[in-house]
Amino acid sequence: MKAFVSTIASVFLATSALAEDVKRTLFTNVHVWDGTSETRLENAQVLVEGRLITKVAADPIPAEDARVIDGQGSTLMPGLIDMHTHVMFKYGVNPSRPDVDHAAAGAMALETLQLYQRMGYTTLRDVGGNSLGLARVIARGWVDAPRLYSSGTQISGISGHADLGTLNEAPGTDVFAKRGDGWGIVGDDAVRAAVLTNLRGGATHIKVMPGGGVASDFDPLESTSMTEGELRAAVETADDYLTYVCAHAYNDKSINRFLDAGGRCIEHGFLIEEDTIKRMKELGAVMSLQAYAAYEVFSDPDNIPGFSAENARKGRQVHEGADRMMRWIKEYKIDAFGGSDLWPVDQLAVVPQDLVVRQRWFDDVEILRQNTSHAARWLAKSGPKNPYKDGPLGVIEQGAYADLIIVRGDPTQDVSILVDYDANIPLIMRDGVIKKNTLD
Repeated sequence: MKAFVSTIASVFLATSALAEDVKRTLFTNVHVWDGTSETRLENAQVLVEGRLITKVAADPIPAEDARVIDGQGSTLMPGLIDMHTHVMFKYGVNPSRPDVDHAAAGAMALETLQLYQRMGYTTLRDVGGNSLGLARVIARGWVDAPRLYSSGTQISGISGHADLGTLNEAPGTDVFAKRGDGWGIVGDDAVRAAVLTNLRGGATHIKVMPGGGVASDFDPLESTSMTEGELRAAVETADDYLTYVCAHAYNDKSINRFLDAGGRCIEHGFLIEEDTIKRMKELGAVMSLQAYAAYEVFSDPDNIPGFSAENARKGRQVHEGADRMMRWIKEYKIDAFGGSDLWPVDQLAVVPQDLVVRQRWFDDVEILRQNTSHAARWLAKSGPKNPYKDGPLGVIEQGAYADLIIVRGDPTQDVSILVDYDANIPLIMRDGVIKKNTLD
């Protein structure tokens, strides 16, 4: 028995020693883009200890016991962040209706997350869908996948964009409401209860739907489906928990109503007017950009599978407004971050194209910031609801999380090199752990 215990102890000590040996990683021969700067730090080194970055320098960093990775003159940059995903709806709403329960949706969501990691995305923000449990087990380390910030179920009025039922289903009785993926609510108290329910489940932020949507059936794009009182109830309840609310809003009226209610994070916004853009600047509001979805996917909405003539009409409106809105975001220097909204299975593989299409309006460094440091700044607004409190995301600096990718070439000069991610992203590190390495 003593020999058995001794053997187990020896194995444990050897395993512990091995774990300690790989807790320090030194990146050498890399050009570091830190997530904020205009240019790269040339010929630099970065030391990672555990899950955090501990040193960034142009001079050699002494770390004799560290694993050394020669970056071969490539760019080391923060892992990408996608701020607008719907991971629970991989095959869309209608195809999922008959036979996809929450377990099946979660399994498919994990496949989506794994593809995102392969593309160089180390963090996602889910803005509608009951991914709370998935986000929770990822944060605990029980599931190996990119970080997931979840809003939980999307909140709207009956006949709003989150009313996912059919005409034959009474509001709240459809499969998605039962699965916790959509709320149809009326009244301030119901909104407050919905927000608190999501927060109870671990939501890091809240998603409301004050305006109409393209792919939904009951809500014209011009509609405004939540009252100012309902929106204020959501914003004030979230604020009581020191987090924030983001709003699905295309038209000018719904955007202004949300701003009136104290909200500051707008998703989409493609039918916004110039005066409201100026108001957003004055208030310090942020715009979540879905450039590829609006400008490319909706360039030919008549040929989108499952779209009715009305869905196609709404898609054309969004496409027509996209260029104008993007130019104003650039002109007025509106705070913005990138969120692809490319969640259906046939669109997932082109998520990096969302970076490329923004070259029409923004410089390459601006685009990279939108998917790194600018995105991370709003993730941090989750306050105590943020499951990742040990350091900042989206930057390479001392004390930041070691979520890093190595890119062949210089994405600060041309983000399009990120599209061929299998060839041009040879290394991916998340939380200080290497998930891919083909440099050797």
